[in-house]
Amino acid sequence: MEKSLLDLNDDCLIEIFKYLSLVETFNLMDICNARLSNIARQRISTIKKLNIRVREFHNLNSKQLKIIGENLNDLTISAGYSIPAHVVLNILQPICEGAAVSGKMSAFALNYIFIDKAYSQCIAKVASNLQKLNLNNCQLTDELLTELLRICCNLVELQILGNYTLSGNFLHNLNLPSLRVLKLEMHAEWNYPIAEFKIKNPNVTLLT
Repeated sequence: MEKSLLDLNDDCLIEIFKYLSLVETFNLMDICNARLSNIARQRISTIKKLNIRVREFHNLNSKQLKIIGENLNDLTISAGYSIPAHVVLNILQPICEGAAVSGKMSAFALNYIFIDKAYSQCIAKVASNLQKLNLNNCQLTDELLTELLRICCNLVELQILGNYTLSGNFLHNLNLPSLRVLKLEMHAEWNYPIAEFKIKNPNVTLLT
């Protein structure tokens, strides 16, 4: 008797599907076989951590990206200053929309972009659940960072290295009782007294 892929149990099929790319897995979700489609969806749901390099990322549509976002605990997006903002936002927005629905995302990193209101609004969708936030090399302003941190009520670790547009004034009104680690990089334009921050926040380990 001839055997087919469908003779395998679901656990075996999920393991096999792990060797497929995201594009290939989503293609299986669109086929007529209901069982394979369901197993492909289960495979997508096992992806809890995703590291995206925008230059190399698969061509997924917003619906597919939203499905990915619904299951993620940890997302890292590395862009590049030369990449247009709309290219990055076309990936980031639906993922954050999906993550906002599930409330599962606890770690988020966005690196090598010129951050603006549009990026900040995306991050705000998931900010209240985040425990780790990494905005290294995002050329942040104190105003944008202050606004964003107001809603990061569960933040434990914040990384903001390589942001040479910060003056440090965002630390003046920082109110994050859960914060334990702050990684930042001081530079020529920095004018906030770090000694004062250390006195006011003895529970925070400051790494500069």
